Amino acid sequence: MNVQESKKLTLETVSKHFKEWRSKKKKGERIPQQLWSESIALLSDHSVNRIARTLRLCPNDIKKHRDALTVQGSTTTPGSPAMTFIEIDQPLVGTVAAQTALMELERPDGLRLRIQPANGADMLALAARFMEV
Repeated sequence: MNVQESKKLTLETVSKHFKEWRSKKKKGERIPQQLWSESIALLSDHSVNRIARTLRLCPNDIKKHRDALTVQGSTTTPGSPAMTFIEIDQPLVGTVAAQTALMELERPDGLRLRIQPANGADMLALAARFMEV
């Protein structure tokens, strides 16, 4: 599904897709990822409860799939953090690693940075650069 298709999706359209899939599915078959992606794309226009009620899904399952897609970077729901590469300048890290300390930073989106602070490293600048994205 491309970006233009996702803009055209309506709750009624996705509901039809679910009805078609349910009419052809085999017993115990899981909902295809495409249908989950379509249902999550509706979150920008509808509440989780309305989507769940219309599509006959569990609201918690919708939230779990939304969170899983957000972590994988496969969806762009409003307000979701985007995974990006952060280049750290060499002067911030230094060249000689201190053997006595280990520093670990974790952002709200789950990305972690573990380093051993070096002599002369500006750790506040390093932490600010990592956390700003």
